[in-house]
Amino acid sequence: MQESSPQRDRLRRWLPIAILVLTAFPACAQESAKESAKETADERRCTGQWRATVEERLASCTALIQSGRYQPANLAILYDNRGAVYRLQGDIANASADFAHAITLNPNYARAYANRASLALSQRDFDGAIAELGPAIKLEPSAANLFVARGNAYDGKNDIDRAIADYSEAIRLAPNYAPAFFNRGLALSHKGDVDRAIADYDQAIKLDPRNTSALNNRGIAFAKKGDVDRAIADFNQAIRLDPNLASAYNNRGDALRAKGDFARAAADFDRAIKLDPQFALAYDNRGLVFYQQKDYDRAIADFNAAIRIDANSAQAYANRGNAYAAKGDAAAMADYDKAIALDPNDAKIRYDRALLLRRSGDLDRTIAELSEAVRLNPQSAAAFNERGYAYHQKHDLDRALADYDTAIRLNPQFAVAYNNRGNAYDDKGDATRAIADYTAALRIDPAYAAAYYNRGIAWRHKGDVDRAIADDDQAIKLSPTAAAYNNRGSAWAAKGEGNRALADLDQAIKLDPRAPDAYINRGNVERERLDLKAAIADYTLAVSLAPNAALAYYNRAWAHYLAGEGADALNDADRAVTLDDRSASAFSTRGLIRERLGDTAGAAADFRQALKLDPSFQQPAEGLKRLQAGPPKSQ
Repeated sequence: MQESSPQRDRLRRWLPIAILVLTAFPACAQESAKESAKETADERRCTGQWRATVEERLASCTALIQSGRYQPANLAILYDNRGAVYRLQGDIANASADFAHAITLNPNYARAYANRASLALSQRDFDGAIAELGPAIKLEPSAANLFVARGNAYDGKNDIDRAIADYSEAIRLAPNYAPAFFNRGLALSHKGDVDRAIADYDQAIKLDPRNTSALNNRGIAFAKKGDVDRAIADFNQAIRLDPNLASAYNNRGDALRAKGDFARAAADFDRAIKLDPQFALAYDNRGLVFYQQKDYDRAIADFNAAIRIDANSAQAYANRGNAYAAKGDAAAMADYDKAIALDPNDAKIRYDRALLLRRSGDLDRTIAELSEAVRLNPQSAAAFNERGYAYHQKHDLDRALADYDTAIRLNPQFAVAYNNRGNAYDDKGDATRAIADYTAALRIDPAYAAAYYNRGIAWRHKGDVDRAIADDDQAIKLSPTAAAYNNRGSAWAAKGEGNRALADLDQAIKLDPRAPDAYINRGNVERERLDLKAAIADYTLAVSLAPNAALAYYNRAWAHYLAGEGADALNDADRAVTLDDRSASAFSTRGLIRERLGDTAGAAADFRQALKLDPSFQQPAEGLKRLQAGPPKSQ
């Protein structure tokens, strides 16, 4: 949204062109009435009493200054007035020179200091403005407008507390001074004190009910509080008062976008752009509407327009990067890089770049980027959650858990963080705490299919197949994915319900023919039914889809073993052990195959390795007993 800026023009409004009775030096006796009349006309044009063009006013001020007839105090007024005219022309150098000349002629002329401060503010020379306003305030300590002007300069320096102090002093001096309330409201909003900002905007509107800037900014404050309907009401009123106020259309569009009313939001952005074709933010916001509707090409076109108008808009580059990323376009990274170069302290842009890095598999850079994001914004629960996920992918479960803990502390309603922490606990073998976290996620979001899916897996790890199936049922009801059907099929198989298992696994394969797990699980059901040919065919499909899936080779080895195909079984068991040398089951299975093939030494070695990996595993212990070989020495 676009806030209306501090009302800096108030300095000029409350310090108009000086209209004073000018005291000239005594005129010569011979001065004609015609010359006197001309001088009077020049005075009125110079001081703004008569309507005149800028050129006419400048000529009149210059004629009076060059006449040599005025005393220093009045000559200072003439220089100050001419400086104001030069400023209207955009002639900053001559304006500054005339204001300086006025101060030289009359060091106690507060208005000249104030006008020179106003000139500095227009050039964003905030320190210069503050330096000029110091003596002006000393000369006129009861002038509320001078405190507002200095507050504006402090606000420009982002010295919010001093800005608020000056606005507060202006309000003390002039309790009905609407601009002071407006500007203090804006400063409080920048400080994050939204409630007090709204109170100040209320007062500004009460004093000036037609103040569209105050209505516009109060609407933004309501939007920050999540009160979108009251925000829209304020934008509506601002538009009624000024149907050509482009910023109000833009802001109302943003509020409608937040409500998911994309059609009306787009219409408002269209109107804002029609009123102001150079309104970069309106293009950027309309691009976000298209982005949220997954119309990435039109989104990119609008982000392009925003960047053409404002090449320094970090947000437009970041938004375009998001659209490219959604399309899988490698151009996304260049846009994120540019956005960060423009605004290195934007935590959200760093967060977005981290997501792209994670998707590319660069977990170390992902963690570094997210670490910078949380340094810039320590309250970002989303960044802690994502960093936890990156640590999780690196199998650093303790750091992952620490980050998930922080994310949940910052946002106790963060269902995704509970789900992710549940995954980490489950991977650590703590199914009980995992289930507690999945349950917490579901309390927050009862329609969270992934939490049901994951809790079903945890119930399987605890051996509670019925509750696993119940969670799989709910996951499928909410989101009928191949993975959910695969898990429920596996659970049915564990209960000995072969037909129901095959029905689910067939559906999983139909939904995702390239997912190897469903082929492995279907192969297992077929193997249990001794349909070894079908089982081997499914395992072979799994291997073709995932050549490094140790489980596929392991299970196919079993099927070959049962089919009496010893050589093929041994080849698959060798491959399974190579791919996963921490699998006790793979070593034990290869031991059985070697035992059948008569390789007693090899079988004994495999059984010992299996027991070393899992001392409670009965199958290799029984194998060693059959071979009349003792347990490994380490046991």
